[in-house]
Amino acid sequence: MRDDMKKGNEAITSSCPQRVLSIDVLRGYTMFWLIGGAGLIMAMAKALPSSFSNALSAQMTHAPWGAFHHHDLIFPMFLFLAGASWPFSLAVRRKRGMSTLRIALGVLRRFLILFVLGAVLFGLLGFDFAHVRFNSILGRIGFGWGVAALGTLFFKGRWNWLFAAVVFFGYWAAQQFLPLIFSPGQNPWGAGNFQSVFDGWLGGRVPDKYGAEGFFQAFGCISSAYLGVFAGGILKRQDYNPKFRLLMLLIWSAALAVGALIVWLTGCRCIKSIWSPTYILVSGSLSFLLLGAVYWIVDICGWIRWSFFFRVIGANAITIYLLQWAWNFPAFSRKVFGGLAGLAPEAWSAVILISGGILLKWLLLWYLYRRKIFIRISLLSHS
Repeated sequence: MRDDMKKGNEAITSSCPQRVLSIDVLRGYTMFWLIGGAGLIMAMAKALPSSFSNALSAQMTHAPWGAFHHHDLIFPMFLFLAGASWPFSLAVRRKRGMSTLRIALGVLRRFLILFVLGAVLFGLLGFDFAHVRFNSILGRIGFGWGVAALGTLFFKGRWNWLFAAVVFFGYWAAQQFLPLIFSPGQNPWGAGNFQSVFDGWLGGRVPDKYGAEGFFQAFGCISSAYLGVFAGGILKRQDYNPKFRLLMLLIWSAALAVGALIVWLTGCRCIKSIWSPTYILVSGSLSFLLLGAVYWIVDICGWIRWSFFFRVIGANAITIYLLQWAWNFPAFSRKVFGGLAGLAPEAWSAVILISGGILLKWLLLWYLYRRKIFIRISLLSHS
């Protein structure tokens, strides 16, 4: 196992120069909750009921309207980390001599692949277009990351900052003021939110009266990805020493927290379902904070061994996300661990089966990691 860890580190470092290990660790941490971690915590809460376990279990589901749970951080942090990887990826492509146009076409190519993959996962090939979910998670990752990447590519220095600010404040203004025109007399952060109106324009397909997971929130995803781009830019700066990079990450976290409070005071609630501006700022603040914590532990203090479990997941995060749709892991876990689960009380049976599913997924990813197979949706077919 120790040799595998060393080989994996060398493979990742050699394939992506100047890569920050903490980004991979945090990506693995984020994906862990999607591959069974959240379900395991909820199952443990049923097996060991207490006020603490129940409170912890509640954090594994999305918060009600106007609140924030740990589970609400997963998607924006994944977007954040996609953005954080971009400055390193862009530097590699510049070093290869790729032109701006060629890189831009690669960004568009990646967005289209993610968009199509997401649509396929949600029924595109079933040809029941009225119920196909084009606004998939992968599609929104591709769109949010893609616009942020193109903004960084074509705008330099203060113009890049200005573009990011226009995107965020334009999104905030649309959600704050357009409902006054299209839904007069209604709460813009309730049933009268602009997202529902926007989705209504796009063929009348409104997921619910609040527009949960609608198309308009894709524009909010740009800001979440852009925050990651700024974080990645901090970690990539060669004129910053590691401790100063950590300080900058923490300052960003604090600044975004203050910004969230200010926007919240204007009446904008922290609402995951419509990706409200306050939600963007809160999730961004926590993402900077967690990245800073992991960066301090892994890249500054050098405490790396504990992170191997998460690095294995983070190295092929998209792979396991797609495989969960293609392979019935719960059924596989029942075949492998069903006998052991049958010997345990009902509550613990669920814990065993969920743990077994996580183990099977991790072993598959570990095999890929050991073989130095890192499946990514590249910007170019040969990159």
